[in-house]
Amino acid sequence: MGPPPLATIVACSAEASKNFVEWYYASINDGKSVVQGYVNASERYTVAGQPPADICINGRVVATPEEWDALLAQQRRAANPTASANPFASTDKVDTVRYEVASYDVHVINSDYRFAAPPEVLVDYTITSNGGARRKAEGSVRIVMMLTVSGTVHFTATDGRPLAEQHFHDVFILVPNWDAILRHGSKATRRYIAISHTYRAY
Repeated sequence: MGPPPLATIVACSAEASKNFVEWYYASINDGKSVVQGYVNASERYTVAGQPPADICINGRVVATPEEWDALLAQQRRAANPTASANPFASTDKVDTVRYEVASYDVHVINSDYRFAAPPEVLVDYTITSNGGARRKAEGSVRIVMMLTVSGTVHFTATDGRPLAEQHFHDVFILVPNWDAILRHGSKATRRYIAISHTYRAY
């Protein structure tokens, strides 16, 4: 089965990127883990030989999504990121750290991705616009996407005073999470997961 029509690719990538952005930054703002958004959480990819996610935070290589979770926890304890070259360094508490997304953009870089895909996805399934799977539909959407996100990080003191703001820019490479796609309707697992993530605050 070859790549699907362009209109299908556009619709699927738009919906999938929207879902990822909404989940990812809501999780960060709520102080929840984002580990399940990375390929490390997929046993299928690991068994197939996929390397761990390539994560780079402000030029620093971060070994695991769990380490990125820990850095985000440090950021929530940072008193004033403008006072230090490292916004994750301080141990003084703030009331909130909030990521506000200003814009995002998605580009499909592979519309017929097959690595680690189970046979039933290759033969019987099309991936729908919300990342689920539908049996025996024409065509198949197995897309890899480059997702870029820009916005502002807001730091607020415990007394409600705004402490600082920083711009941020994220770039993700997202691949289908085959296990989640086969379990259509399950909300427990992300439909698309990151194999690469570059974060820059400025």
